[in-house]
Amino acid sequence: FEPVHRTARPSLRVRRAGRWPLLGSGSAAGGGDRGHACRPRSGLHLMTFIPLAEPRGFKRSPILENPRTRYFVVTSNNGEHVVQSVQHSVWATQRKNEQRLNDAFRTSSSVILVFAVNKSGAFQGYARMRSPIGQATSRADPFHGFGRLFDLEWLRLHDLSLQEVQNLRNPLDDNRPVGSSRDGQELTHSVGSEVCRQIDIRVYHEEPESYEPVSDELR
Repeated sequence: FEPVHRTARPSLRVRRAGRWPLLGSGSAAGGGDRGHACRPRSGLHLMTFIPLAEPRGFKRSPILENPRTRYFVVTSNNGEHVVQSVQHSVWATQRKNEQRLNDAFRTSSSVILVFAVNKSGAFQGYARMRSPIGQATSRADPFHGFGRLFDLEWLRLHDLSLQEVQNLRNPLDDNRPVGSSRDGQELTHSVGSEVCRQIDIRVYHEEPESYEPVSDELR
């Protein structure tokens, strides 16, 4: 599909479908077992995590700095479903994740979902929940009844290799590496914000003139 045109919203980098690492298979919009959801491809050598420093002129996104923002990893068995999510601004998750996400949506200022396509060896970007699960405004169901839809606002769409975050460990998941998170796993604020900040920095490096930090205000 064609890249989303930039408007007054924060910069959103969207790849053409042909450039996506569509390495997973299956029919579920969201899903994946531990060690499978974000696991690198076989034989991929993982180097020591060296986070990119913030370049001159880079501004942090207020939504990531807000202590009331919560973060969850979302995995997809099929990269095409992430493409459909970007096009339709919706997602569907497994039933076991619904109450946890709805509770977070009700009690926090923002819920950020960090997306990973199974076996891609990378996170693909992050989005913000815009409605409770089951209350999507869109009538389109690109996932063909897999689960109850909810609205999303895609904020960034850019690969972040697991090589670059392998040493980030999540205290909410027995200190396992963030790259081995299962679908629906919550991240601590410090871990979630760092993953998203690293995505932001990569967007800035590629498109510094059009980069805008993500506001904490709903549009």
